[in-house]
Amino acid sequence: MKNRSIAAVASLSLAVTAVGAHATLIPPTFGFSLHSAGSTINGSAGDFGSTTNVSPTEWFFQGSCSAMTGTSMNWAYLVDPDPFITGSLSITNESLIERSYIVDFSLGITPPMSGSLVSGQVSGSLTDSNGSGGALLTSTAGGAVYTALADDVFVRSLMSNASHAVSNQYGTTSFSGGSFGQPTAIAGPAINNTIGIRYAFTLSAGDSVSFSSIFVANVPAPGVMALGFFAGAFTRSGRRRMR
Repeated sequence: MKNRSIAAVASLSLAVTAVGAHATLIPPTFGFSLHSAGSTINGSAGDFGSTTNVSPTEWFFQGSCSAMTGTSMNWAYLVDPDPFITGSLSITNESLIERSYIVDFSLGITPPMSGSLVSGQVSGSLTDSNGSGGALLTSTAGGAVYTALADDVFVRSLMSNASHAVSNQYGTTSFSGGSFGQPTAIAGPAINNTIGIRYAFTLSAGDSVSFSSIFVANVPAPGVMALGFFAGAFTRSGRRRMR
């Protein structure tokens, strides 16, 4: 069994350093897709920032993308292809109109899983970045803001029919989007190729939203597989596969 704590990504981004013995390891496939206003930008997250090996199986991706007119996006994710994704995403709608977004992050896994136990969580904050006196975040068309994916197929969603508002100039409000599979992971699907997190939301003009989220898949095994979370940090207990 291996036990490891995943600390808050904000702290991790300042503290991680590449381990020399792991310098030749190949990072996992970790891609993103940003869709808004009829345009799509996608690619490898590693091509839009930095990639750091922090353990034999864990990698830290940090980057940004501002190629889409009227939108800037930043991310910081710790991933393991055995598998989990945890980290943060921030988007600013720099346009003069409300915009809807779909953002996907997808991680290649290894090895395939004939069955899984899954768990996830999301929280975040909304900011009136342009000082207009208000900001609004809603789920798109009554859907869910957060969706966990396996092989690009729905697993679980959080923040369905969500609506969060800021009503003071340059103000910020925090929100908890809920969780699933806590304190005990729940049954999930077989997973052959990828796990992912999708964000789908509408954001008011000139404003910003940040999300902190996690999605973990474990191989079912005898004993207890549980995930604990506390404010500002994510903790993972137990190894996914018996060696």
